[in-house]
Parts: sequence; C-alpha cells; structure tokens
Amino acid sequence: MARSRPLSGIVALLLALGLLAGFPLAAAAADEVAFTINDDRITESSGLARDLAAGGYWTVNDSGDRGVAYGISPTGKVLGTLNYRAQPEDVEAVAVFEDRLYIADIGDNNEEREFVTVYYFDDPRASGLTVSYRAWDFTYPDGPHDAEALLVNEKGRLYIVTKGAEGGVYIAPSEPSREGVNELRRVGQAPAMVTDGTFLPGGEQIALLTPGSVEVVDADTYREVASADLPNLSQPESLTVSLDDETLLVGSEGKKSKVYAMAVPGAATPTPTPTPTPSASRTAAPDPGDVPEDDPTAANTGRSRAGTLLALGLAAVVAIVAGGVVVLVRKS
Repeated sequence: MARSRPLSGIVALLLALGLLAGFPLAAAAADEVAFTINDDRITESSGLARDLAAGGYWTVNDSGDRGVAYGISPTGKVLGTLNYRAQPEDVEAVAVFEDRLYIADIGDNNEEREFVTVYYFDDPRASGLTVSYRAWDFTYPDGPHDAEALLVNEKGRLYIVTKGAEGGVYIAPSEPSREGVNELRRVGQAPAMVTDGTFLPGGEQIALLTPGSVEVVDADTYREVASADLPNLSQPESLTVSLDDETLLVGSEGKKSKVYAMAVPGAATPTPTPTPTPSASRTAAPDPGDVPEDDPTAANTGRSRAGTLLALGLAAVVAIVAGGVVVLVRKS
C-alpha cells in the first residue's frame, strides 16, 4: 500500500502529458459553421467559389439541374441566379477569376464522354436574368475521366483535377479555342477522390478536397505539403477560400447544407526552395504550361517528416517520465 501514492501521482502525470489512454491527446477544435444554405433550390451544392468583386460566393447544383448558378451572400442567403440557355450534362465545379465566372460541366461517372465543357461569363450578376454564354470543350489525352474540380491560377490558366483512385492534374491550353475541342495535358498526380479544389492566395499552393481531408500540394510539383481532417460533413463537395483570406470554406451536398470554416492546413507555408547550384541558377523557371509529366515514384514527404519529429519528441518525453517513475518507485 505504501507504493500507491507515488504510482497514482505518476499515473496523473502520464495522463496530463497524454501518454496514457492514447497519445498525443489531440485538442480537436470545434467545427465552426460559417453559414447554412437554406434555399430549397439548392439541394446538391457541388462547388463553391468566392467572388471578391461581388462580396459573396457562387455555387451550382450537381447533375440534373438546368443552366443556372446561384449567387450567395456571406451569410448563406441566395441573392439571385445567373441563368444560361444550355443543357449541361453534369456540372461539378465553379470558379471565379477576376471578373469572370466559370461553370465546369466535367462530371463523367461512367467515363464515357468524348469531351467536357467549361462555360464562362464575364461580369457575372446574380440578377435572375438569362444571359448568353461562351464555352470551351476539352478532351483528355489518355481517355475519359470523371472530374469534380476546376482550378484557375493567378494568370487565369485553367486546370482540371480528375476524381479517382489515381487522380491527375490536367492543364488547359493557355489560350483555348472555341472552335473545336481543346486537348488537356497531364502535368501532375493528385490525391485520390478529389471533389473540389482551389489555388491558395499567392498562387504557390493548391488546396484539394477529398472525402476525409483537405490536402495542400505545391503548385509546381503537386507534392503534398500539408493535410488536415475535415469537419463533420456527410458528403464534402465544395471548397473555396473565404473572402478575407483567413480560412477555407468547406461544404457538402444536401438540403440546408452547412458550410464550415477551417484553418488552412499547415498555414499554407510556402514550400522551401533549395539553394540553386551555379548551373541551376542560370536556368529559367518553367511556365506552368511547360511542367513535365509527374513522376509517379515521387513520395510525399511533408507528412512523414512531421510524423518523425513528433515521434522523436514523444519518445524523449516518455523516456524522461519513465525515469521519474523508476526513481519514485525505488524511493517508495
């Protein structure tokens, strides 16, 4: 019985350090709802894009809806619609670059479409009017793919990220033609099952939404640099940056769908650039359109390095505490 007090003290210390009952003890932040989309017309919100000029957001319904996009206030209220005379097959994404709205009819569950289409509208307004549209058609170099993510970089270049067990990043021509079909080019590997994505402010990194997490990848190499678990969402389908650049907004399909605010994984720290060698310093950086095919053997090292450091730190703490246990037990 004389040893019970020292041991109970050690148990309390171990629990305080998160070394018993599973470690480390994660203090999960409460899910923060940014807004709820209550409008009955939006039942399958699939894609979300911020419109800085309008001070709000755009969303679209998944397959089955007519040619329409919905303008949303920062509180989730539908301000109006933008209608266009087209019969899209499977709209899955929306994006905004400067004063242009893009609506991506890129879904292809059966992977059988000969081409996919991106509609675009200059100076869009959620006025309820039916407006004319322009569009580009795209085809993949390696056969049809299902996709749900359209990206636009800070130069206005379009990217499509495919959805599948082995996702890919495909870049559009710098000046797509409205005459005929434009061929995309694969430039990188993507995480599995990407359902939306966006370039982060600064253009150096991309946030990609998957069913369980947000993955941040380098915009040049497409290697993972950070990751974070999602809030409690039933079917994550939409991702964008908040109007103030402070958080990511993540939404799901369904009626009265909630849109959650979450921190950008890893604070989106720019990927360190190695000091160039004398010969490399004379080599100009390639344009995104000239990036070579991705290397499928390249490993994503960001998470593994962080895990190694965490494991080493925990090992050190365990060793110190274990030493204390031995000393106290002997004294008792």
